[in-house]
Amino acid sequence: MANTSLRALAAREELSVSGATKKVKRELVALPRNELITRDYCARFAGVLNLDGVYVKVKGYPKAVPFIYGVDFETHDIPAGMLALAESEGAFERILAALQTIGYPLRLVVADEASALKPALTRVFPGVEIQLCHVHILRNIKTLLRLSPRDRTHEAFFHVIRRFLILPGEAARLDAYRSIERQYGRSDLYSEILISLWERWDDLFRFEAMRKQGLRVPRTNNLIEGYNGHFKGRVDALKGFESFSSASRFLNGWMLKRRFTPFRDCGKPFEHLNGYMPFERSRNPDLPWPEILGLSPPEKPTRK
Repeated sequence: MANTSLRALAAREELSVSGATKKVKRELVALPRNELITRDYCARFAGVLNLDGVYVKVKGYPKAVPFIYGVDFETHDIPAGMLALAESEGAFERILAALQTIGYPLRLVVADEASALKPALTRVFPGVEIQLCHVHILRNIKTLLRLSPRDRTHEAFFHVIRRFLILPGEAARLDAYRSIERQYGRSDLYSEILISLWERWDDLFRFEAMRKQGLRVPRTNNLIEGYNGHFKGRVDALKGFESFSSASRFLNGWMLKRRFTPFRDCGKPFEHLNGYMPFERSRNPDLPWPEILGLSPPEKPTRK
C-alpha cells in the first residue's frame, strides 16, 4: 500500500512488471472491506459527514464514473465509499444505506449540491439534513455572472453576496437579504440568484444551529476536497482501470491507506490530529487492533 510505482516495486522485489501487478492484485484482494473495518472497530464518530463524488475512468464506460465517499469531519476518518454509475438518487441511497448498516451515527451531511442527495437522505435517514458548501455556491454564482479578470461587470454584486453568506445570526441575514433585494432585485439575473439563495436558505445556514448544539460543523466541503486532491494524484497516474471490479479493489485499498496513514500537516483547528491515523480517532479503544497486512498498532497512546 506504499506510494510506489509498479516498476519500482518490481525492481525492489526482483519481479517482472506483470509479476508485481499480480502481487499488488493479491494484496488488494486480501484487504478487508473498508465498511467492515468501520462496523467492527469504530465507535467515536461525531456524525457530521463531508460527502462528495470524484470521477475515475473505467474501461467499457464512455464517461468517467463517480467514486462517492464520506469523511467524518471530527475524526477525518472515512467510514464508507463506493463506486457508482452516476451521482444519482439510487447511488446516494446505496451509500447512505451502507452507512446505516455499519452503524454510522449520521447527524448532518455537508455536500456541494442536494438535488439527488436530499430525497435519498429523506428515505434512509429521515430527519437528517444537509449543509450546502458555500465555496461551491459562490463558484456557481460566479459562473452565472460570467465573472473574469476581463469582465468585472457584476463584481460588486458578487462581493455583496459573498459578505452576506458569512453574516452571523438569522436576523442580520434577513435584514441584509432584504437590503440586497431592494438594491439589486430589478435585474433579472440578480433576482434569479437571490431567489435561488432564498429557496435553499435552510440548507445554506444549518451549520449555525448545529454549532449551537455543540457540534463542529463546516460551511464548506474543503476537507473532502483536500482528500480528492490526494486521490486524483494517485488515480491520474494509472490512466484508468481495466474493469469496475479492479477500480473497486483499488478504491477500497486507497480508503484503507488514508485511514491508516498518520496526518502530518493538519492546520487549525485540527492540529491535534497530526501524528495520528484517522482510524485512531474513530476506533473503539476497548477493541483489539485490527490485523491488516501486518500493520501494527501505534506505540503512543491515542488521545481521546
